[in-house]
Amino acid sequence: MKSPDNLINNILQNKKHQFWLFFAILVFLTLFMMWCNGLSFSYQGYDFYFHYRRLDVLIDALRQGIFPNYMDYSNVDGYGYFTKGFYCDVVLLPFALIGLFTSTYIAYDAMIFTMTVLCGVFTYHAVRVIYKSSYAASTGAILYTFAIYRLYDVYQRAALGEALSFTFLPLIFLGLYHIIKGDYKKWYILAAGYSLLIFTHVISSVLMFVTLLIILIIYYRPMIKEPERTGYLFLAGAVTVATTAYFIFPAVEQLTSNTFLYSGAGAAGYGKAGFDLVFWGLVSGIIYPDKAIWSGVGIMLILVISLRLFIKNKKSDALKSVNIGVMIGICFIVASSRIFPWGTFPFSLIGFIQYPWRLYEFASYFFAIAGAYYLAQLFVKNKFRIIVFAVIVVATMVTAYIHSENYKHLYSIKALQIYPGDSDENPAFGNRYHLIGGEYFPERILSIDYIYYRGERVEFKNEDTQISNLRRNKNVTSFDAEIHSPDSLSLPLLYYKGYHATLNGVDLPVEQSPAGLVQVAVDKSGRVEAYYKGTMIQWLSFYISIISILALSIFIIRSKKKGHETNR
Repeated sequence: MKSPDNLINNILQNKKHQFWLFFAILVFLTLFMMWCNGLSFSYQGYDFYFHYRRLDVLIDALRQGIFPNYMDYSNVDGYGYFTKGFYCDVVLLPFALIGLFTSTYIAYDAMIFTMTVLCGVFTYHAVRVIYKSSYAASTGAILYTFAIYRLYDVYQRAALGEALSFTFLPLIFLGLYHIIKGDYKKWYILAAGYSLLIFTHVISSVLMFVTLLIILIIYYRPMIKEPERTGYLFLAGAVTVATTAYFIFPAVEQLTSNTFLYSGAGAAGYGKAGFDLVFWGLVSGIIYPDKAIWSGVGIMLILVISLRLFIKNKKSDALKSVNIGVMIGICFIVASSRIFPWGTFPFSLIGFIQYPWRLYEFASYFFAIAGAYYLAQLFVKNKFRIIVFAVIVVATMVTAYIHSENYKHLYSIKALQIYPGDSDENPAFGNRYHLIGGEYFPERILSIDYIYYRGERVEFKNEDTQISNLRRNKNVTSFDAEIHSPDSLSLPLLYYKGYHATLNGVDLPVEQSPAGLVQVAVDKSGRVEAYYKGTMIQWLSFYISIISILALSIFIIRSKKKGHETNR
């Protein structure tokens, strides 16, 4: 029978044992996180019902056998909202399938659990490959997965897109590592990771692109020394565009065919933080401002990166790389503050991110990995490593619990009707249809209020035109029109490119009315039907993505198989 010391040494020397021990702790911390914060039906963050409805509508579409599905046709009192065109559903699909047999709430919680565990696993793998240390990998994965800003995204804000995007950053950084310094023939890791990020959250994808540019500028020498690396970088980019065509091209089509409310909204300066909030972000995890929703990288990450002060007389490429990451993270925190000139060129080009503190996501990654590496350098003996790792786990539990109490406190304020109607899962005018700012309303609409007060009616220009029998059957809006002279009819539907209308079965030209609604020209009486049919670009993009994803998957499988055969 093995002694406890021998058992511990065996675990620490066996990579498989190390991973499974880490995995067990990861699952435990994930369940602890969900227990502290409550399941989704108990507490809801500020954007929860917007993303809840995304999942719910997808489940309903699958139930009806409709996919891809771009239009949330029942929302906005039946006027419809093009949610799916701007918030892709690919990553939600597996969990929507769970929702088919359970409920939307259960599917949502399954998604949070699964994506949290995957976040930890991907981070572990990326750090172990890059820094060749299972200890740094396990510690860094815990620090990053349960970083305070990520918990803030998952719960207080319920910003699902950004919260899930955390899961794929490690894959992208691993892929970039292979492009710059590793085996550049593993370019497909960058393509796969970036594709998943684009499918998850567009703004995070843009900020990731900016971060990649910064890193490539810093590490330009290997790219110049070996031009093949640059070639594989562009190959990864081209494959990413092809695999995400299903989302990218239809979104671009809508954005170029119309203008939306977001285009007139505040730029990135809107969310700049004062120095007081920057400070609160540094100590979040143990203390928070009262009655304010705010977070940052958190006290744990600040403490672990401060360990750099105790590492002396050591020089290596790995240490240099994590130091660079810390410097980038600090710059990102500064960029979230009021002193950063977001309104000036070239920073104004990405002003649509609205909230510069989104950069905390990337700062959290850099700080977590650097802190884990510093710990691995400072504590070499197994005994000390075990103690430090145990402290990290306990500290993670403590900060997660304190954070959950802040979350529940803010929820109680919300429940006191500071945000009236927001606790109702059904979209209505009282809760602004759960569309947050309604950024993707056609700009001509001017405000959500217009829809509510306009009501469910068809407007016309001629006094002798008569409309009757208005019906909505799922995604089809129909009515009878009695026409005595040619007229233009404005339908109770928000205009997005792809609407189709018929009069007595004959196609009608569809255009946008001056008020941002679907408008058709009619010259005779009959039954008018209108529904969202989609566009040729949407249809082609869907199949481009399907073919590209299958081709990339086959390539990865063959590459893995070839690699195993070479190593034999």
